[in-house]
This record gives sequence, structure tokens and C-alpha cells, in this order.
Amino acid sequence: MIVVTKTGRAFLSLLVTVISIVVVSVSSAEETPFPAVFRHVLENGLTILAKDSLPRDLAAIDIKIKAGSGLEGEYAGSGISHFVEHMVFKGTKTRAAGAIEKEIKSYGGFINAAASHDLTSFTVTVPSEHLKEAISLLKDMLLNATFEKKEFEKEREVILKEMKLNRDEPNARLSKLLYDTAYIGHPYRYPVIGYEQAFRALKREDLIKYYNKMYVPNRIVIAVVGGIDKVDAIAAIEKEFESFKPPNYMIDLQAVEPMQISARRSEEGMAISLSYLAMGFHSTRLLDKDLFAMDVLSMILGRGDNSRLNTVLFKEKEMVHAISSWNYTPKDPGLFVITASLDKENLGSVENAVLDEVDKLKNEGAKDDEIEAAKRMVLSDYIFSRQTLEEEASDLSANEVLTGDYAFSRRYVDGVQSVSKEDLKRVANKILRNDNLTVVRLVPASFIAYEPKAAVASTIEPTIKKEILPNGLRILVREDRKTPTISISVAMLGGLSVEDKHTNGISNLTARMLLKGTGIRKESDIEGALENRGGAIAPFSGFNSFGVNLTLLKPDLDFALDILKDILMDSTFPQDELDKEKGLTLAMIKDEDDDIFERGGYLLRRNLFGDHPYGLRNIGEAESIKSLKRDDLLNFYKAYCRPDNMVISISGDIEYDSVTRKISYAFSGMKDRAGPTIPTIEAGLRKSTSQTVEMEKDQSLIILCFKTVSIKNSDKYALDILGSVLSGSSGRLFHSLRDKRSLAYTLGCVQKFGLDTGYLIFYVATTKERIAEAKAALIEEIDGIKQRLIANEESILAKRELKSSHKIKMQTNDYFSFQAGLDELYGLGYDNLYKYESRIEAVAEEEIKDAANRYLDLEKCAQVIITSPPVREKGKQ
Repeated sequence: MIVVTKTGRAFLSLLVTVISIVVVSVSSAEETPFPAVFRHVLENGLTILAKDSLPRDLAAIDIKIKAGSGLEGEYAGSGISHFVEHMVFKGTKTRAAGAIEKEIKSYGGFINAAASHDLTSFTVTVPSEHLKEAISLLKDMLLNATFEKKEFEKEREVILKEMKLNRDEPNARLSKLLYDTAYIGHPYRYPVIGYEQAFRALKREDLIKYYNKMYVPNRIVIAVVGGIDKVDAIAAIEKEFESFKPPNYMIDLQAVEPMQISARRSEEGMAISLSYLAMGFHSTRLLDKDLFAMDVLSMILGRGDNSRLNTVLFKEKEMVHAISSWNYTPKDPGLFVITASLDKENLGSVENAVLDEVDKLKNEGAKDDEIEAAKRMVLSDYIFSRQTLEEEASDLSANEVLTGDYAFSRRYVDGVQSVSKEDLKRVANKILRNDNLTVVRLVPASFIAYEPKAAVASTIEPTIKKEILPNGLRILVREDRKTPTISISVAMLGGLSVEDKHTNGISNLTARMLLKGTGIRKESDIEGALENRGGAIAPFSGFNSFGVNLTLLKPDLDFALDILKDILMDSTFPQDELDKEKGLTLAMIKDEDDDIFERGGYLLRRNLFGDHPYGLRNIGEAESIKSLKRDDLLNFYKAYCRPDNMVISISGDIEYDSVTRKISYAFSGMKDRAGPTIPTIEAGLRKSTSQTVEMEKDQSLIILCFKTVSIKNSDKYALDILGSVLSGSSGRLFHSLRDKRSLAYTLGCVQKFGLDTGYLIFYVATTKERIAEAKAALIEEIDGIKQRLIANEESILAKRELKSSHKIKMQTNDYFSFQAGLDELYGLGYDNLYKYESRIEAVAEEEIKDAANRYLDLEKCAQVIITSPPVREKGKQ
């Protein structure tokens, strides 16, 4: 099975519906029964699953439909499943285009959808009191979509822009190339979004035919989880859907991929600096007895810091910038995939080195500690992937529709638990064969058994408590026993605000080097050791702070605190590890410069903030990174990693007094010392700037940016509302630029508030031919919100959306630990996150208009346009 990482650029993000998984117990306590789930099948074949769960004031509905790119039949390769998923939002017999998103927003809810190889998914999260209204709305979408001709043509243009976006993104291109090459008969070879020519050939009548054939009750599973009465929820769904009559029952014919009998290869050129390699072996389906061993094998080989591929190819030989592996198991046989980013001259040697490591596993087998660590990782993935109601609901519905067992995740425990050395060696030799291998390359164009203990329901909102040690270290502790997980954040003032062009990148590099060795620990004893226990540690560095975030399982708290103490008090910054990190950073800089959004955002900040540190690149520039020495990082570490400049925030299944004593004991010996103060520098434009950049991309990008306010300024709440009114699928920009004029696939606005100031970005991705039109439309909307008062209805919807979004974030421990820590560090107070909803509610409409007029000044606006270079005539340079 594949587990998608937290990064937003996961290799198979456009292909995969994920099922959560679990492995081994983390507690000696007696195992509790699987949490009660009510399952009810209507006479028309629709399956309903219901489970009550915390928090009590939210409910999530997840719908899975057996309609994906692998089931499109006569429309194979057209992306019709994805197109229909878009179109059901564009109006029903009783709701006009745009009304669905607006109605969900009026409840304070959110709605999302996705299509994959096997499924189409719709997910709604709403306050519990609006559950029945949300069910009724979803029924209307699934039964009564109208596919209006005008909306059909507009959405076609939107998806064509999405195709261009995918062509510009290296990981999406690599994924498409791998599946095109690895599969020759099965429809999994087709991209979920479709091929452009086949997509363009689709008619409105085709979508209606497909919708009527596939969106039928016996192909649908609905899971509802949250603060609900299970019986009432099932009754509400039954009432809405009982008249939904199925057609004749249709059996999906199972496509069969011919056995691969020789290696396959393919290569494409692209306007990029780095190269990308993918190696895929035809693997198991979801319901295959070898699934468990292949999943464990993928983790041993390429999951995490201490995995074999990362250890040998990244750490020891420094042949790649990143490498990983996973086992993708949809309904039909999937692929065991290894991917790497690297320099072009290493392509051949890396491919050979990967195969060498695969051969070692086949011949020598895995070690006991590797197997145990892999099982622990699967357990951790399972627990952490079920923190929110949306994740619980998606887990139940995906299990049911793909395996026929909503509790498949629990059954998976026993399978993974029972994997042996012999199983791993057997499946490695069975599947990881050279004649079963597909290799694809993307190169620069010039180079062709555990179930968590049930939580005790509580109506008391967990609170945060604060302790200050004599050395000035602030400790924040929040008890939340919902799951046996813990999140810890360590935040220190620093970041870009203490850098200049000569030291640019030192904060980010220092944060990453905290994980690379101490007086008693090697690099593999820090990040890899936590991963082996199912935890994770990750550095961060931003405008005003840097530090580390940890996630772990309850029994590993003492182990994690010991590692934290070590890295915060005794990091050694080994020269060999520093050289690797500097090399990786230089590769990351190239990668950012190849990404249209990353490059555009950086150029925009540079124009907006000029010489202010906020105008620097977060990871540094090549020149500054090359010049930084080990002593520079050690001095930075000593200057800023000190107790009076630090907050340690912890949230999860802990006991306040006990964990406070442990942290106090661990860090009481951390000596206070004098250090630099964080400067406050006036930042911002005096007049407008404009920059146009040429990149070899199919899409063009327009970005406008305005200076706003610092994180401590109360105007930020009015600006948040302003951003909600303008952005999102029911916002003004979406309605005007995408729905009405089909000018963009992706657009919106993003806010960032720092200690010195903040900024508001508007962005539109469009085609080169429509840049001027898109820019004019964007400016028109910005002017419009300044000229007239926001309607009361818009303000109410925006406030509901922001408050619900905040509630949803507050379901997870990592949000609490990180946000509370930063708020305390920045002087806002550790309990500031509890005040957000009341402060949003208190904003008056006049304040929103005033904020728009005060900060959206087109005379003080930074603008960046990224577009493709002009086409040159043949023979001309």
C-alpha cells in the first residue's frame, strides 16, 4: 500500500486514493474492540457507514464512487471521471453554478473532491448541526447534476489549464511517463486527468451518459463520522437516497495487464535543472496475500532517513538529492516504485546502485531491526492518519468500496504483523526482477497489530498550561487523550529576520544540521532512530523563527525528549554532514528556480521588501550557502539556541505534571547566556514595481503582492476575512476569473504575517495569450472590493469559513504544539489560538472595507509575471 507523505508534491498525488494502515502494538494494555461502526445497506444497494467520534461539534461525510480512470471503458484515456467530478459542482436542477460551494460555506463547512484510478471521492466537513443539510446537498449533486452547456465549456478550459500545470511539474510528468511505459494493456496507464486529444473530444452528452451509468447507488459508499447520533445519521441518509433507483446491476470487467517479460525504458527532456529517475516493478493488488510483505519491503528499502537507499545513495555515496520507495496497490495490480532526484551525470550510476541494493535484499534478506522498524512506521502512519474526522471517514469508505470490509485497516494489522524474513526474501525475488522493471528518466531538455485504545469522551476542551524554568525556557503543555500520539515543537527566534545577503540561509541550514549529529549520537541515531519507532522529526525555518517539530507515539516520549535535549544542547555540526546539506541546498535552489510558483513567489518578495530580510530566499542563495562555514553555524547555534530564546510546546496523550517534570529535569541544565536581540526593520514598497520573467513552461503566472501588517496588528483579522471573500471555490476571484471567464485553472490569495510586517499575494495561473485579460480582471476585482462595502452575506460566509477552518485544524496535536509555541514566542500569548474565532466574529463590515482601502494600494504593489519566451523563427538565434 502507498502512504502519501505530508509534502504537497507527492509523486502519485494525482493517482492515489489512500487507505490507512496499522502494524504493531505500542502498549501493553489489553487491546480494545474496533470502534463501533454502524453499517447499513439500502435496498437500492447504497452502503452507509456511521461512527460517532470527537470532536462533538464537527461532522465529516466521505463518499466514494466506483468511477475512476481505470473504469472508463469506451472513454478510456479521456479523463471523463475527473471531468464529471468537476461538473457536479456546476449546478443541479435546483442549484445554480456556484451555489453548492456557497451553501457549504454558509454552514461554515468545506467540500473537496478528487478522482483516482479506481474511485471518485467527495468529502464534506460541517458543524454537526448542519449534517442533514449537507447530506441533502450531496444527494442533489449525485442525482441531479445538469451539466449545463455553458458551464461544460468553461470547465473544459479550466481542466486544459490544469493539464498545462501538470506538464510544468516534474513529479507529475515523471509519474505520467512511468505509467505510460509500465502498462501497455491496463487502463492504469492513462493519466487520471486524461490525454488532451481524447479529453477535447468529449461532448456534454458523453458526460451525462457516464454520470447516469456510474453515479448509481450500488456503486456508492457513504461514511459519516463525528459528533452524530449514528442511527439518526443513517436514517437521514436513507431518507434522502431511498428513492435513488439503481439501473441494472453492472459488473466491472477486470482489465488484465499482460505479463512483462523484458525491461522497459523511456526518457523525456524538460526545462529543468535537476534530473528525475523512477524505477517501477509490477507489484500486488490491494487484495493480495503478498501485499503485506511488499509494503514492509518498500519501507526497508526506501522509506525514511535510515532506509537502505537513503543511507547508501544519499548519505554515504552522495549520489542523489532525495530518494524513496513505496508499494502502490490499487484494486488491480499496481507498481513498486523507487524515485530519485539527482544530477544528470549520476543517472546511470544511481540506477545501477539501486539495483545493487535490491539484489542484496533478494540474496541476503532483511535484518530483524529493519523489519521491526518498518512495522513500527506502518503503525505510526495508521495512527497519525486518523487524527481528523475527514481521515476517519475516508478510511472507512475506501476500505468498504475497495475491499468490501470497512475494517480492512484492522485486518491489515495481522497481515503486516505476521511478515517474516522468509516472506520478504520470497516476494523480493518474485517481484523485484529485472525483466519486470520499467525505468523512466526526466532530464534537462539539453540532455536528452495495533488498534489504538478507545478515547474516553470528554466535553471539556483541552487547555494549555505554561511553565517557565529559572533559565528562562518556556514550556507549554496540553493534554489530549484522543489518540496515543504526541507532538512536540521547539521554536526559537531567528529565521530570515536575523540574516543578510552574506548569511542568507544560515537559519534554515542550522535547523537541518540539528539532526545531523551530537557528542553521543550519529545522524542515523536521531532522525532515523525516531522513524524506526514510528515517529518523525523535521526542522523548520521561516521569517522570524527556526526549530524542530516532532511527532511520536506515547511510549516513546522519554526517548524523544532525550534526543531533543541532545540536539539542543550538544549538536556538533559534523563537517561531512554539513558538506552534504550544503550540496542538497544547492540542488533545492535549482529545483525552486524550475518551479513557476516558487520562483514567482520569491521574486515577488524580493521586489516587495527590497533590502529587508523578508526579501531573501528562505533556503539561501548559492553564493551565501557556499560561503557559510562550520564555525558560522556553530556561532549561530550558540547565539540563538538558548533557553531564554526558546519555547518547547507539547500536546497529546500526556499528563501535565509528569511531562512538565520530565522537561524541567532534562533542560534545567541548559545554561542561559547573552545573545543578540531580534531587530525590527521597517519594510515595504514606496512605489509599484514590475518584473517579467521568461521560463520554458506551458502556463503563465501573474502575481500581485501588497504589504500589510505584522502578526500583532489587529487588522489581520479583517484581512483574513478579505482573503476569504476573494479566494476559495466560492470567492469573488473564482467566480469572476474562472467560472465566468475561464481565465485560470488555479488562482487565489495567500496571506503571511511576520513580526515586522506582512503581505497579501494574489495569483492567477493562465495561458500566455490571456495574461493581459487575466491581469485586468484581477485588478478589477481588487478595485471592486475597495469601492463598495462587502455584503453582509459575504461577511457572514467568510467568517463561518474561517472559524470552521480553525476548528478543523484544532483536531490535531501538531497544530496545537506548533501554533501555540510560535504564538508564545512572538509575544501573542500561548492561548492566542483559542481567541481566533471570537476575534473574527467581532470584525465589522466597515473594518473590512477600510482594510482593503488601506492596504490594497496599486501604487505600492509588487508585480511579477512569468511567461514563456517568444517562439523564434527557424534559423534565427
